[in-house]
Amino acid sequence: IKIEVRYLSVTLLDLNKHTMELNMSIPDLIESKLTEYSAYLNRSVGDINQKLLTSKEYQEQLVYNLSALGSNQSSLMKIISDKMNNTITSIKADVEQSQKSQLKLSAAVSSLEVFRMNMSLLNNCASKTSVSFTVGVTSSSSSWSGDILVFPHVITNNGNGYNPSTGKFIAPTDGTYVFFVTVNSYSANTVYLDIVLNGSKKVRTMSHNTANYMTGTNMAVLQLYTGNSVWVSRYSGKSYYSRSVPITTFSGFLL
Repeated sequence: IKIEVRYLSVTLLDLNKHTMELNMSIPDLIESKLTEYSAYLNRSVGDINQKLLTSKEYQEQLVYNLSALGSNQSSLMKIISDKMNNTITSIKADVEQSQKSQLKLSAAVSSLEVFRMNMSLLNNCASKTSVSFTVGVTSSSSSWSGDILVFPHVITNNGNGYNPSTGKFIAPTDGTYVFFVTVNSYSANTVYLDIVLNGSKKVRTMSHNTANYMTGTNMAVLQLYTGNSVWVSRYSGKSYYSRSVPITTFSGFLL
């Protein structure tokens, strides 16, 4: 029993010593653990704060990027709009220029067509026989009272249709002709002259004796056929007056 008691006493002493050591180490252990947990917590909080900061920066960067994207989109839309407006303006200008060019081309085509028609008319006219004459008398007569007034002085006789011996014009070709006659009466005489086609009187001049040396004129547009004859004949009265440069004349031409 004594041995057991002694052994138990030693054991209790060891246990007491161990307990005292344990009691002494517990605060250190607790402080160590608290320090460790505090450090871990601080690191965790730091990490969380860093992540939060990183997340905030990311959000700010995202907002900035979105804002920049919106700004870029607005700039891009403005550039596209400006380009489209410029393109539309250019297209409109090109269309207007094209329309002007078409108008000019149409005008040029019309002018060429008119020119072609005129050339055709000129060619047709050139292909026709040129017929015209102007004849007159170079002396006066106070007593002439004949039928046909012969104009022996030939100024022009293209086509040789006028005969200065007979006083008659004979149409060398079909067509529309213009004839004009002028007569001066001698002094106070009266004379009436007619333009005659194949014996049919068409128009008449009158030189009345209400004054001396009265002038009578008239013109006729006649449709002639080859071989038709036109001349100037006296209707009534007498005389005619002229000079070396003819005053009393007879003219005609083919239209």
